[in-house]
Amino acid sequence: MKKSTFVEKILNAPAGSVVFREPDFVLSHDNSARVRRLFEKMGGENVLNPEKLLVVLDRKMTGPANELIHDYNSIHSFMAEQKVEHFFDCDKGICHQVIAEYLKQGKFVVGSDSHTCTAGAFNCLAVGLNKTETAVLWKTGKMWFRVPETVKIVLSGKLPDGAYAKDVALWVMGMLRNEHVDYHAVEYHGEGVGTLSIADRMTIANISAEMGVKCSVFPPDDVLADYLGDYAVDGGVWADENAVYARTFEVNLTQIIPLILVTHDNWDVKSVAECEPLKIQQGLIGACSCGRLEDLRIVARILKGHKIAAGFQLFIVPASRDIYLKAFEEGIINTLSLSGASVLGASCGPCLGSSHMVTAETKRFITTTNSNSMGRMSAIGVEKYVASPATVAMTALKGRLCTEKEHSEAIYPYWAEPLEKAVLEEFDQRQDGQVWNYTDLDDISCDQIFPEARTYHISIENASAMTPFLFTGLDADFALQVKKGDVILAGENFGCGQLIKHAAVGLVEAGVHAVIVKSVNRNFYRMAINHGLLVLISRTIVEAWQPGEKMLVDTESGKVYIGEREYPLPQLDEEFVKLIRKGGYFKI
Repeated sequence: MKKSTFVEKILNAPAGSVVFREPDFVLSHDNSARVRRLFEKMGGENVLNPEKLLVVLDRKMTGPANELIHDYNSIHSFMAEQKVEHFFDCDKGICHQVIAEYLKQGKFVVGSDSHTCTAGAFNCLAVGLNKTETAVLWKTGKMWFRVPETVKIVLSGKLPDGAYAKDVALWVMGMLRNEHVDYHAVEYHGEGVGTLSIADRMTIANISAEMGVKCSVFPPDDVLADYLGDYAVDGGVWADENAVYARTFEVNLTQIIPLILVTHDNWDVKSVAECEPLKIQQGLIGACSCGRLEDLRIVARILKGHKIAAGFQLFIVPASRDIYLKAFEEGIINTLSLSGASVLGASCGPCLGSSHMVTAETKRFITTTNSNSMGRMSAIGVEKYVASPATVAMTALKGRLCTEKEHSEAIYPYWAEPLEKAVLEEFDQRQDGQVWNYTDLDDISCDQIFPEARTYHISIENASAMTPFLFTGLDADFALQVKKGDVILAGENFGCGQLIKHAAVGLVEAGVHAVIVKSVNRNFYRMAINHGLLVLISRTIVEAWQPGEKMLVDTESGKVYIGEREYPLPQLDEEFVKLIRKGGYFKI
């Protein structure tokens, strides 16, 4: 009998399969107004399972007041009409923290926000979806999911003084960066897991979105039982002892050092000791990544009795109103305020560059939050760094990059290899019958499939105007010679970079039958399928094809024929095949 990983058990299918499943919770936030419009556009009237919805208004976005008021009123009225019990207005907290009050082990959670993955700390399968997919769930209760391969990370030891969960998250992110584990699930194992609190686990799971993996998950152990107020976890799900993993890595927590993520320069993870003592003007601690009570206690301990550096702005965002109130009771809010920090309400606004965040005259910004949005700081010349709450607090005190415990000779062992854009020579012919052979090319970006600059001139509805620009950033012959029924073969991390819908819509319009790759960017994959582009992830098939061989992808028989040989396709749910044939959710 085959041994299963956690995600294979939850989705009840082997890795590589595509299945339709009903989640236990469907999370959304302020984008629920847009979800509602999509839901109604699909003919939806009554939400199928309103008891599964959890809706939290947590953005506090700036913008045209009338538009925001209209959206908020729309959400309010719709939630009342649909009798959605778990609806929370502004200031309750950030959705990923609020939902934690309702989670139980072994649940399947989806949400219209990439950081839904935070719930993996509770032994849940937790994945982010887009607004269209959320609307489909409101209407039908089901959605398609690809069962990912799984990476096993074995933790040993215990974190040393001065190193924190955020440093573990950045360590793992940098470690996996060049390992081609896009769209994989991550399981945490080993005796070191028991040294991590639920708050620590939430911080580590939270970074899954930026790592490019589908989700991260922790076991249903005694730490989780204590958090839930039980003697033992009942109903938890975990991998079989001899489950098959795509990769296995070991991390000794005693070796973790204070780290920093440089987001303005190739998303490079370094030890703080490797960086010069940079002068920094602004910092942010909290939100869904590091805004729990344990994080605020660390910051208060560092700042107590001190003043932040002159000219430095420090903003602190508790993850929920309840956390704020508990911090107030403990005197933490008073300590933070006396230090000169500004304690903001519980919302995602600061992460998005709104909600009282002032960036004037800021050259460098340090934060505990992972998201690279921040009002697109890099676009206005602001350097952004990500670090632990302790490192941000110490930096605020000194006005320069600084850690709580000095690690003067600490070097991060994983080097970042910058992505090199694939470029073909003028006479490099890649068409081979009905196969376009890019098997030797990794990291083909959305912008190479369809130039972003053209998206401003061609609407998403005008698909026929897209075909002359397909692959112009890589292969000038493609747009001239692509035919209906063609198949694209490519290497690792296909569809990376900024997400561009035209890339998928244009390939469907051109008649491309299938794209078969070694690995794919998580966001591109879901977007492509939803627009009717069949993307198959199969290293075996990509490596089996040889120049000159004919290839046929037959979803009816569930096989790929290469010459005289045949290879089974991953298990594809019948509803999934119908979805592709209909051209995705946008042509149903």
